[in-house]
Amino acid sequence: MKHTARLAVIAALVSLSAKAAPFMAVGDGAELFVTAGLSVAFDDNVFLDSANESDDSIISFTPGVDLVFGKGSATTGNLYYREEIRRYSDNGNQDAELSSVGFNSSTDTGGSKFNLNGSYAQIAQNDNDIRIAGLIVRRDVSNLGAKAEFDLTAKTSLAIGLTYAGTDYSVASYTDNEISSLPVDVYYEATEKLDWSFGYRYRTTSQDGLAADFTDHFVNIGARGEFSPKLTGQVRVGYNTREFDAGGDDTGLGVDSSLSFAASEKTSIQLFLSNDFGNSGTGDSTKTFRWGGSVTSNLTEQWFAQASLSVDSTEYSTRDDDFVNGMLSVGYKYNQFVSFSASYAMRDNSSTSALAEFDNSVFTFGANVRY
Repeated sequence: MKHTARLAVIAALVSLSAKAAPFMAVGDGAELFVTAGLSVAFDDNVFLDSANESDDSIISFTPGVDLVFGKGSATTGNLYYREEIRRYSDNGNQDAELSSVGFNSSTDTGGSKFNLNGSYAQIAQNDNDIRIAGLIVRRDVSNLGAKAEFDLTAKTSLAIGLTYAGTDYSVASYTDNEISSLPVDVYYEATEKLDWSFGYRYRTTSQDGLAADFTDHFVNIGARGEFSPKLTGQVRVGYNTREFDAGGDDTGLGVDSSLSFAASEKTSIQLFLSNDFGNSGTGDSTKTFRWGGSVTSNLTEQWFAQASLSVDSTEYSTRDDDFVNGMLSVGYKYNQFVSFSASYAMRDNSSTSALAEFDNSVFTFGANVRY
């Protein structure tokens, strides 16, 4: 699955966390919340088409429910459902109703940890890789993941996971795909707060039609935990190999890292860096070097601010792209049930192919209710 899926949708409402009272208690340790979001976005290039830019205003109403369970127990999690009703002012043929459902749960027994998650989302948004002139491309994205970690000895532990990601496009111009991954990591306790790691990830990519299938191997070393009193996270560096089922291979440096820096009691900084193989919407094998981060600050008990920036340098078989995605947002928590937000997002794609270049700005204003 392209990393674009792990980034926020540009026009999405920035949510503020709030400890709202539940709409309904469901048995012991479970609570049901009713949620709703309303946003208005002003987009200066809805199709990301540099030759024929089309601006528009978009209204989205997103009701939903959220079931939170496991309060006070070793197993906790939540199950949610959302239905976005999206309407365009000038491009009414792009109106959409988009569903999303998902769950996640975690269990911690002390000597072992288990995590399980899954989601299904209907997405309607063009990006630097998926664009058709005069059309917003729709796709259905499914994700499943499971991870278990066990103590082997007093200082070593074993973590093993299994993930699946599938993308089903609504137009024949793009290639449906399924990606399965099996990561295995062995951790050794270097200090009470820092572990060394040795890992291997096996990954397969299956694509419809004439597009090539891939098998990837990532052998890595790294560390996780507390690097300093304010810096925590995980870093993996290693050797990446891609084997093409039709013959041939490609190799390169593999990097997968994410760090969190506590700048103050109210401000945190998230940083990430990666270098990995991928696949485009048309089935092309890609290499992407990605870096960026975000700053989050609780200015007061009611005001919240965030800034984020990511830069992707992607090598396709026919072109090279540099894609910049940035966002500034501010939020206000009116009370435990209602919050408001405003954001500005910008995207810019520079490419060796003039047809792939574009720039885009979006202003979004919204409100959230959670009860």
